[in-house]
Order: sequence, then C-alpha cells, then structure tokens
Amino acid sequence: MNLLSTKHLKNLPKQEKLQNLCKAISTLEAIICPEWEYRYFSYQKNWSENEEFCEMRNGEGNHLLILFKDKNICINGFSSESSAKANLKKLPEIFHEFIFGEPIKTIGTTFCFWQLEKNKNWICAENLSKENDFSDELLFLLDGNAFTFKEWAEEYYEDEFEDFELRLEFVQKIYNGEKITKDLIFQINPNYKDLKQLKIDLLEIGYDFEF
Repeated sequence: MNLLSTKHLKNLPKQEKLQNLCKAISTLEAIICPEWEYRYFSYQKNWSENEEFCEMRNGEGNHLLILFKDKNICINGFSSESSAKANLKKLPEIFHEFIFGEPIKTIGTTFCFWQLEKNKNWICAENLSKENDFSDELLFLLDGNAFTFKEWAEEYYEDEFEDFELRLEFVQKIYNGEKITKDLIFQINPNYKDLKQLKIDLLEIGYDFEF
C-alpha cells in the first residue's frame, strides 16, 4: 500500500484514474450497503453544471470532499482529531465557491490541495499550525489498490460480511471499471435486494450498468 498524505501527494492516482476510483469505491459501497446514510463514500456525477463531487464521511466528524471541475481537482479534508489549519490565500479562484461555500464553510478545513489542468502537479495549502493534519487517515482508500478497499470494507462493514466473503477478484472488477451486471452484484453481495434503488444510485454515481 502506498502511503498517502499531504506529504505524499505523488502517490495519488492521476486525474482520470482518481475520478474513476472515487466512482468505483462509491459503487462498491452502494452494493455492500444499500442505506446511503451509512456509507463512507458517495459520488454525485451531476453535482452542478460541469462539476462532479465525491464525499467521504466516517460518522465521527471526519470529512473528505473532492471537486472535479472540468479537468481541475480540489480536495478538502477535515479531521476532528486535528487542530491543523490550512492557509488558503493561494487557492485558485476557480475553487473559491467550493471551499468558501457550503458545506465546507460549516465543516471546516484542516488540509487542502488541488491540481489544475494546466499544471498536473498537486499543490498543497500550507499548514499554518504545523500540527498533524491526519490526512493519511482520510486519504488511504485513494491509493488505487483493490486489496486496500477489501481489507477496509470487511472491517468497516463487519456485520455485512458475517455469512459471506468480499472476494478480491470482484472488487478488482469494479476498480477496473467493468460494467455492473446482476451476476456481479450478487457476487459482491449475495444478500442485495433492491435493484431498482441500485439503478438510481448508479445513475447518480455515473457508473455503467446493465441489468
């Protein structure tokens, strides 16, 4: 597993791969956990015109909010364990509405970094307090490794896997962007029941399916 934090941004997947990864994680969770409010990751393909949005929330006050705007990306993190504060003076104007508006205005920012289409390098906002921003604890699932998700999901959704195993080969299929079919749904979660709701979820995520 590649270490991910604001000090190891080079380990993040490239723009298109990162976007597809966020969709894959959100899709897997939609199949594992039909109840949206209990999921860790969610994705909105049509968040607003020319913007897509991914959110991570762990139910304990930690948030990761990712904006995909054309080919520009901005990632805002808030850790309830950290007193770190990001210096946002150099934040590109294209991200001002996202970072200074809701819900981030209320949630807060302990770290922030971005990537512009014209410059493929990640730029990280300075940590004003120099305190630990705990970014590694919020970013680890974005390493692009299907095994990382499998290990995490079996722990996070422990009750869901009491009577079946989350098999790596099926997680990898979603990571590879394979089309969702009924067979694949039940290979991932044999207990899944509401296919109509899953269609709604997948349309919102923007993940291809055929069932």
